[in-house]
Amino acid sequence: TVEVERLMTVLDPLAKDPACKPFFLVGPDGCGKSMILRNCFVGASEKGVNVTIIHCSAQTSAQHVIQKITQLCSVFSTNTGKVLRPKEGDRLVICLKDVNLPKPDRYGTVQLHSFIQQLLLYQGYYDA
Repeated sequence: TVEVERLMTVLDPLAKDPACKPFFLVGPDGCGKSMILRNCFVGASEKGVNVTIIHCSAQTSAQHVIQKITQLCSVFSTNTGKVLRPKEGDRLVICLKDVNLPKPDRYGTVQLHSFIQQLLLYQGYYDA
């Protein structure tokens, strides 16, 4: 459809840019978000891009995402601190599905949402 073509012309430069700014793809159930992302990253492994999907549930926490990142990345020490680099390929793309499902804690904060915000704002996370 025309809408899909329009969206693909916007997403293609984002997906193919080596700096790859983070983005959210939001829409109602069944509107084709997964198909659009799959189309964006067709042939990504040949280009050095590793795409992984994390399906969120009510129990998903930031720790689950950190575990997935540490499974797929190696830690390197640099003069600026620790740096995570993908084990396979040059880039790692993490697709989080159903981000709205994790339940808030007793203070009303969703730990996963706060972690994603930290990743986006500070381009990393604090690891003790």
